[in-house]
Amino acid sequence: MIVNKGNKMDEVSSSNARKLVAILILLGIAVGLALAYGTLSLAEKEVEQRGPWGQDRDMPTEVKIRHISSTVVITVNILLLIGLLNVYIKTYDHTHSSFMMGLIFFISVLLIQSILSLPALFVLFGYTGFGLGVFGFLPHLFETMALVILIILSME
Repeated sequence: MIVNKGNKMDEVSSSNARKLVAILILLGIAVGLALAYGTLSLAEKEVEQRGPWGQDRDMPTEVKIRHISSTVVITVNILLLIGLLNVYIKTYDHTHSSFMMGLIFFISVLLIQSILSLPALFVLFGYTGFGLGVFGFLPHLFETMALVILIILSME
C-alpha cells in the first residue's frame, strides 16, 4: 500500500492547528475569567463613586455580564493573536517573505487593538464603559471567529 506523505503531513498540520486553537481558547477563557472577576469589584466601586445610576444603586447585572463576557472574548482574541503571531514569525524565519512580514505587522496591530479594548484595562485606569449593550461585545466575537479561521488556514 502506498501512503501519500503529503496528505499525512496535512492531517498532522490540521490536527496541530485544532489543538493549538483549543488550547488558546481554553487558556483565554480561564485568564479572561480571572481578569474579569478580578477587575469587576474595581468597576463596581467606580460606578458607586460616579456611576450613571446614582449613589444608591448597584451596577446593573447586564453591565456586569457585559464586562465579564467582553473581557473573556477579548482575552481569547489576544491569545489567538499571540498564537498566530508565533506561527507567522516561525514561517518568516524559514521563508523571509515580505508578505509574511506584512502579516506579522497586521497581526501586531490587531493585538494592540485587542489589548486596548479590554474592559479590565479601562477599569484599571478608572473608566467604565456603559451604554453599548451587546454592540460592545459582538464585534469581538466575530473577531474571534475570524482568528480561529485564520490560524487553521495558516497552519495548513
